[in-house]
Amino acid sequence: MAERYTQRRHELDQATQTVITGAADAGRALALAGDLLRRREALGDAMRDVTLALDRIEAQATQSYVESIDADAEHGKLAHALDEAFEAILEDGDERTLYVYSAETALARRDALQSVRASMVHASLDTSKLDEKLAKIDEGLAKHARSLVAINTTRRREMATLDPSERETAWWFSARSQCDFLVSLYRLQESERVDITQKHNAAHLATCESCQRDVEAASVAYTPQHIAASSLWRREHGEATHAEIAFMEGHARGCKDCQRALDALAVSTADD
Repeated sequence: MAERYTQRRHELDQATQTVITGAADAGRALALAGDLLRRREALGDAMRDVTLALDRIEAQATQSYVESIDADAEHGKLAHALDEAFEAILEDGDERTLYVYSAETALARRDALQSVRASMVHASLDTSKLDEKLAKIDEGLAKHARSLVAINTTRRREMATLDPSERETAWWFSARSQCDFLVSLYRLQESERVDITQKHNAAHLATCESCQRDVEAASVAYTPQHIAASSLWRREHGEATHAEIAFMEGHARGCKDCQRALDALAVSTADD
């Protein structure tokens, strides 16, 4: 991953051998420069190379590129990427590969636009028009980032190359990037569904409010809706983890049957 972005420096140098006057060429060079600016900790300081390259891009070319961005079309592509990524959860084999490739390509395209912005900020150019378009592109999509969990491994690798100050803004890589267990939650085959009482899943659920809401929303079609008998046994014998106990208590607050089971366990333990 780092090697790919290191190659950006060479590509940027090649792209800016002469003064850039065209919108498309400006967009590509701005994205390459911004990729380096947003990944200084991972790739090293390329400030000198970036500054020299940006000086070769005419301001009019940058303005023309920003004006050429069709925010509605880009929003549609990004929304489609979320749909494709969700399909990758449900499919296997070649179909899954195609869905993954399509989704990852769209996320890379969105990230490139963020890199364009970074370059414009570095060049002290007005980003207000670009910011309006980026807001329109992202509108309403970040809250559906759970659809991207099928490509979380790639998203985490991409996020890791970004400087820490850039990661939260880059929701297409960061949002729900730790929520891998949702892949199993959404699988259609019963045998492939996740057991949320397992230690690692319970630990994640204990701290992730977003996943707690997703589990609740999926409860109608979700098989292990209640606290497992094995979990009750571990709690009775003092072997349940803190995360597992937190899940049981959180689940029981909205489930009368499981609350009764915990109450009965408490009485039994007290009698002993």
